[in-house]
Amino acid sequence: MDASRRSVLSLGLAGLGLGLSACGAGRATPASSSSSAASAPAVRPLVLGAPGRPLTRTPALAWDTESLRLIAQVLEPLLGVDQDTGAPTPLLAEHRESEDGLTHTFVLTPDLRFSDGVACDADAVVANLRRWSEGEPAEAAAMPSPFVAAFGGLAGEDSTAFRDATAADARTVHLRLRRRLRHLPAALASPRFAISSPASWKRTQDVDGAPVATPAGTGPHRWADPAESVEVLEPLGGTGPATVLVPNEHARAGLPTPPTAVVHSWGRASTRLRELRRGNADVIDVVAPGQLRPLVEAGTQVLPRDPFSVLYLGMNLDHPLLHSLYLRQAVAYAVDRPRLASSDVFLQGTSLAHDLVPPALGVAVEDGPRYDVDPARARRLLELAGYRGEPLEFLYPSGHAWPSLPEPERVFAMVSSDLGVVGLRVVPVPVPADQDYRRAVLGRRGRALHLMGRDGHYRDPHAFLEPFARSARTETGYVNAALTADVDAAASETDDERRRELHRRAGRTLLLDLPALPLVHPISALATGPRVASYPTSPQLDEPLAQVRLADS
Repeated sequence: MDASRRSVLSLGLAGLGLGLSACGAGRATPASSSSSAASAPAVRPLVLGAPGRPLTRTPALAWDTESLRLIAQVLEPLLGVDQDTGAPTPLLAEHRESEDGLTHTFVLTPDLRFSDGVACDADAVVANLRRWSEGEPAEAAAMPSPFVAAFGGLAGEDSTAFRDATAADARTVHLRLRRRLRHLPAALASPRFAISSPASWKRTQDVDGAPVATPAGTGPHRWADPAESVEVLEPLGGTGPATVLVPNEHARAGLPTPPTAVVHSWGRASTRLRELRRGNADVIDVVAPGQLRPLVEAGTQVLPRDPFSVLYLGMNLDHPLLHSLYLRQAVAYAVDRPRLASSDVFLQGTSLAHDLVPPALGVAVEDGPRYDVDPARARRLLELAGYRGEPLEFLYPSGHAWPSLPEPERVFAMVSSDLGVVGLRVVPVPVPADQDYRRAVLGRRGRALHLMGRDGHYRDPHAFLEPFARSARTETGYVNAALTADVDAAASETDDERRRELHRRAGRTLLLDLPALPLVHPISALATGPRVASYPTSPQLDEPLAQVRLADS
């Protein structure tokens, strides 16, 4: 994290009565310089309280923060993320790009093995690339595809930039494109492109009574088997479902031996705070503003992340009423977004979102529409839309949270209240924690509105704009050929300023057409107990538990 930025965050939280320690307090010691004490196994597991449950262990099917948090501990992509700059760096492989950008060569680190003991060689990497390029099973087809998001389409489709992937030798992979993709190295560093053992693809583990595909990876951790999980969890007691991660015996040389980790799914903020104060958790994620005072009184360290996500109000253009731009504009002018951004729902430092792309990426739309709160104008637009008080279903998560949405019930209440003021009749549809929220949104055809957050898993505007252009547009039913053309053109543009202008133009189009109303760019934070000496916070949520330093290890 940039030191000056952390200073700003420290001052902001200090204004709430929270003292932060020095800038490096949240940064883990690099693996290469880890002390022998940090490499020794912990006396008791590292226990993390997460705000929701994971939905899958398969990277290409993961969209939620909790699935990606766990996947990133077990499976690794070809490229990693620099913890200071967010830029892609070598991880499983060194990366070389041809002069024309059409061939990407990856040279694997020697002697890589998956946790099932199978060699992680070029053939295994090619098998992963080809599997992604062919798409997921039919039941997953409606979900956002990371391969489509990165490459523009599946293998064989006219829209795809993917040509082929081949193994030149045991350690060398050639990935060939039909057109240049500037964002590709950054995208391939995302945990959604983590490499897994092809031999493990059909293996499952029983998780809460259901078989779950459990791929083997090269990461510092591996998934504990059921017997290992029982052995770890029984002495801890605790409440709620949990995932156990144990050290991977086949991890590559040079990595520190990680602590056994237990990740509990505690959806309620009060539960996470209670378990931290009782000493049953070492780390809790998604700290709500109302928790700051008791955390400060307990002398707890709170670690903020740089803002690198957006919370937005999604609108279903397939809905007969929301198909009207007048009605979508009425919604935009009705929501008091400044009040939301400055409310105690979010940590201090959260900002009003004028765009769907975080400001840190430098493509702010300066000349786009600004939907300042204007109830009178919203009512006039409702009249133009012919709205007559028809009910509008509004979906939101209930009983769990995300870094971009710490208290979803309160955000829903504030937004729906604003809509009610101008005469919109909102029907609340809470989606409980035991359901896949995105599937619930996509599966409810009568939905009109929904809350959704998008986290930046890699540092490129493409990650935020492309889902509205192609890979995830079933979420809003929005199709605009001009937007797709601009996003595709930006992906291949070699001139940086021209590329930024294409991204700005795409952002402007989204603000004019309003498939989604940006609400806020939220600050998220986690809190650590006395056992944690250092935790590797990241705005991209690239936070390896293997790099956590424990005071008693």
